[in-house]
Amino acid sequence: MEPSYDIDPIVLKYVRERSLSADEAARLRQWLAGSNDRREIIDRMRDDPDWVLEQLRRMQDIRTEAIWSKVESRITPQHPSIPLPARTGRRWWLYTAAASIIVLCAGGWFWYSHQHQPTPASAAPVAVATDVKPGGNRAILTLADGRRIDLGVTANGVLASQGNTKVAKLADGQLAYNKEKTTESQPTPTIAYNILSTPRAGQYTLHLPDGTRVWLNNASVLKYPVAFTGADRAVELTGEAYFEVARDAAHPFRVKVENGPTVDVLGTSFNVMAYPDEPTERTTLIDGSIRVTQNNQHIELNPAQQSSLDAQGKLRVTSDVNVQEVIAWKNGYFHFDNSSLQTTMRQLARWYDVDVEYQGQLPEHVFSGKIQRNLSLLDILKNLESDQVHFKLEGRKLLVTP
Repeated sequence: MEPSYDIDPIVLKYVRERSLSADEAARLRQWLAGSNDRREIIDRMRDDPDWVLEQLRRMQDIRTEAIWSKVESRITPQHPSIPLPARTGRRWWLYTAAASIIVLCAGGWFWYSHQHQPTPASAAPVAVATDVKPGGNRAILTLADGRRIDLGVTANGVLASQGNTKVAKLADGQLAYNKEKTTESQPTPTIAYNILSTPRAGQYTLHLPDGTRVWLNNASVLKYPVAFTGADRAVELTGEAYFEVARDAAHPFRVKVENGPTVDVLGTSFNVMAYPDEPTERTTLIDGSIRVTQNNQHIELNPAQQSSLDAQGKLRVTSDVNVQEVIAWKNGYFHFDNSSLQTTMRQLARWYDVDVEYQGQLPEHVFSGKIQRNLSLLDILKNLESDQVHFKLEGRKLLVTP
């Protein structure tokens, strides 16, 4: 089959994190659905430029200039809005490498040759220098009818209508629910639920129909109705989220944490952290007031207080919490305040989608400081490394050694 070259400029825009039109987004989804391998290749291209260069080096029988000419001739006439960089320096090599792999994998040849390339039994694995890009605005929206929408590749605009509510993707990683006006004669709609889930290395912002805003951190799931019609406004959370709740005294806002407490709110800002791999769930109040309930225990928090569950399942309250550290992720930072090595690594593992492996006798070590979350992983590790703790990145595995 002849390769479908029309996908090349679309994938290039996606890899370079440029906005896609509705038609381009639809074409990209159709192309990705054609093979399970394509999603893996494209995600690797976007997150790991050094891997792209390594694959180009392995294609010794492909002339770079020939591929460049082919890509250039097909992109420039049809897509003059996509600038072609000068053929000098590292940026041109990355661009050429990306284009080369796209051309080949569009026809299916690259993945076949990559999977079936013979490896001599005596050959030792070659260590390739790697880095990992930070996470970004990525999430999956599951509608009430079971349809799944990849918000990372879907174009901005209205995505679906559910009852009297329209769901729209806004710019900069935001999802909004807008309830339309109804007449009194219209029947009360059946409650329908949506689920917004972020992967590791993903985050997203949600505008609920009551005006509440939710920032969903990486590796998290939020289940919520498309319209609040009952006595309260209830949502379910796994992972971490920051809430700015719209005030409505007649309809309390309620967050139910999976296997954890329930948080009741009237109108306030707070953060809930309830990852399965963390030792305890923590709810931190920024302003206003909330009540936390767990196993018939009830406590009310004041601003800068935090609730947590101890090993015996009892609710505890900590006062004078550093709230800026707690919500730093929402503002684009890691904020470590005497954070243990394990706590720090769990944050990095979720944001950069890496697996952490500890080797040797590691000392008790803490980290303090504020670092931007838009840096690459190697840049973060350079800031954290010391005489006591060292790091080595092998693909998606992060080794921590004394």
